[in-house]
Amino acid sequence: MKMIKAVVRPEKATDVLSALNKAGFNAVTRFDVLGRGKQQGLKVGDVLYSEIPKEILMIVVEDKDEEQVSDIIAGAAKTSSKGSFGDGKIFVLDVDKTITISSGKQEL
Repeated sequence: MKMIKAVVRPEKATDVLSALNKAGFNAVTRFDVLGRGKQQGLKVGDVLYSEIPKEILMIVVEDKDEEQVSDIIAGAAKTSSKGSFGDGKIFVLDVDKTITISSGKQEL
């Protein structure tokens, strides 16, 4: 199994969730965060915004679905056909085990 964590612009999170849902990937965790990427924030005039609002979307999928889900997220999170700095980042991690709390079963 793979855990995919995607850091996206807040205004693109709903687009990403809709695209995932349309493809049958419904179980997603979403939370608001502040952060900065390689550009170390955003400077507007004399003001430096060192922490930019983002959203993290987290989903666990079977190994065979990792590339499809990553592609869906990347496509829906881009702000233009070529993308722009600040569009986000996708992290893919291995998951050793999942346990459903209500049943105690080890399943996704």
